[in-house]
Amino acid sequence: MGLDLIGYKPWSGKRTEHNRRFLVIADSIVKQKLSSKWLIGLLILGTFLVHIIPIILNSMRPHDVLESSVMVDYMQSGLFYIFDIILVSLVCSDLIADDIRSNSIVLYLSRALRPERYLIGKWLGAMSIICLFTLVPPLVLSIAITATQSGPDYVASAAVIGQTFLAGLWTALFLVPIGLMMSSLTNKKTYAGVGTFMFFFVLSIVASILSQMSNDWTLLSPENVLNDTYQVLFGLTLTGGVNLVLLGIMVFVLTVPPIALVYYRIMRKGVGK
Repeated sequence: MGLDLIGYKPWSGKRTEHNRRFLVIADSIVKQKLSSKWLIGLLILGTFLVHIIPIILNSMRPHDVLESSVMVDYMQSGLFYIFDIILVSLVCSDLIADDIRSNSIVLYLSRALRPERYLIGKWLGAMSIICLFTLVPPLVLSIAITATQSGPDYVASAAVIGQTFLAGLWTALFLVPIGLMMSSLTNKKTYAGVGTFMFFFVLSIVASILSQMSNDWTLLSPENVLNDTYQVLFGLTLTGGVNLVLLGIMVFVLTVPPIALVYYRIMRKGVGK
C-alpha cells in the first residue's frame, strides 16, 4: 500500500544572515510606510509647500554662486520644521509601540536577533523615510542653484552642497531618537505620535517663556537647537550670543539619552520583564 502525498513542499529560499537581519527590518519599514496613502500625501504636500517653491524661485533669481546663507535660511524655515516633526511623529509612532502591543518584540529577540540590531533596524528604517524629506529635496535645491549660477566658482558651490548633505542628514539624526523614544514608552501608536509632536511643541513654548529671563533658555527649544546647529554646519557665525557649550549639551541631551532609553526598554522586553 502506497503512501498518500501530504502536499508538503520544502522551503527553497535562503535564510538571512544574523548580522544582516536588521536590514530586513529596515526594508520592511520602508515598504510599509511608502504604501501608506496618508504618508505619501504628507510627503507630496510638504514637498510642494516647503521645497518646490524655493527650488523654482532660487533657481530663477540671478546668482553668482551657491551661498551658505541661502541654504541656512531655507532650512531654518518654520514650515520646514513643522513638517519635520509631523513626519517624525507619523513615521516613528508605531515602530516599537506595535511590537510591544502584539508582543512580537519578544519573538524578534528570541530569534537570534540582538537588541542592538533590532534597534538599528528600526532606526535605519525611520531614517530612510525621514531623509526623503529632510535630505533629498535640500540636495536638489542646492544642485539646482549650482547648475543655474552665473559665476565660475563651482568649487565653493560644491562645498555648500556637501554641507547641505550633512545638514539634511543631521536633521533626521536629531529628530528620530525622540520619535523612537516615545514609541517605546507606550503600546499605542496614537499616544506615541501625539507625544512626539507635543514634546517638540511644548518645549518650544516653555523656551519662549523662560527666554525672557535669560537668552540661554532658548536652547531648551529643539527648533532653536536645530537651527543653531545649521549655522555651525554651514560655517556661519552664531547669532544672539548662543553659548556653544550649552548648545553641545542640549544636542547630547536630545539625542543620546532618548536612544539609550529605547535600548533599555528593548532589553527589558527581551528578558521578559
